[in-house]
Amino acid sequence: MIREYHNYSLLPHNTFGIDVTASRFIEYDTPNELYELISSSRIEEPYLHIGQGSNLLFVKDFEGTMLHSRIKSIDITDETTDSVGVRVGAGVRWDDFVLWCVENNWYGIENLSYIPGETGACAVQNIGAYGTEIKDFISNVETINFAGKKQTYSVEECKYAYRYSIFKELDRKDCFVTYVYFKLSKTPHYVLDYGTVREAVAKYPEVSLKIV
Repeated sequence: MIREYHNYSLLPHNTFGIDVTASRFIEYDTPNELYELISSSRIEEPYLHIGQGSNLLFVKDFEGTMLHSRIKSIDITDETTDSVGVRVGAGVRWDDFVLWCVENNWYGIENLSYIPGETGACAVQNIGAYGTEIKDFISNVETINFAGKKQTYSVEECKYAYRYSIFKELDRKDCFVTYVYFKLSKTPHYVLDYGTVREAVAKYPEVSLKIV
């Protein structure tokens, strides 16, 4: 369902806790709803698409349209004895997805726990921590642009580098991420040789996903 609010407080949508407002705030639950918003010209400029607001510092009210994805689905796309493919909605809180993987004993992104943000924004930013980057586990990223064109980018086409992706380039600024596809391992493999990680986990009798 599409939800539209006026003079909406952005306090829940920025990690600095700044109480400013957006003149229009629109949330959507599916890519089709986003396409409907675009095709019906309901997104008035200036506009800004936000996730959890962990990289935003508001200093005044936003006089424009603010968009927020609530695409919350997590679906298994393929599975073998060694690996699993997962499609994650852009609006899923990143740490919720990490916890879901840990609970399913799927390896790869456990070092990226406790990073604030939503999955779509994390794929744009190429988040990283403790020797792990999200790009190493992404297979594809699905988007819709401001013209309503749907496009799937392979991980190579995303041009990932340190805290960088193609979606930060000016000609891709109007791309809205809808889904991120991941490939995770079922085989235990931990990245412990960064900083004091190995020293920290050595305090426990054995290494596990939850400990890491």
